[in-house]
Amino acid sequence: MIIAVDPGTKKCGVAILDNSSNVLEKAIVETLFIGREIEGYLDKYHIKTIVIGKGTSSKACEKEIQRIKNKCSIVFANEKNTSLEARKRYWADHPRSWLLKFIPTSLLAPKEPIDDYAAVILGERYLKG
Repeated sequence: MIIAVDPGTKKCGVAILDNSSNVLEKAIVETLFIGREIEGYLDKYHIKTIVIGKGTSSKACEKEIQRIKNKCSIVFANEKNTSLEARKRYWADHPRSWLLKFIPTSLLAPKEPIDDYAAVILGERYLKG
């Protein structure tokens, strides 16, 4: 099992995936509390690896995670196009009204943050190798 983190300046997306890329949990967490949140997941699941998106705030996120005592390996993943893929996944999970179906999903802004979906994409990329 892995934890995937899409780091941001104010908030991070977090996703727990098993080795078959099944999403067990996903959440959006304030960046200040990312270490505490991950510590809770480490207690709940048998995590082997923490995958962090290599982009905005990745080093600060890594620093917070290293403050907690864990035996997980930390790896970085390329974040290229994760926001676009996360938006598509969000709209697949939250069908649009008939009127909005005529507008491409790339032009629609979700009503809520999608950092957790971006974390899922990062985790899936890592697991695919």
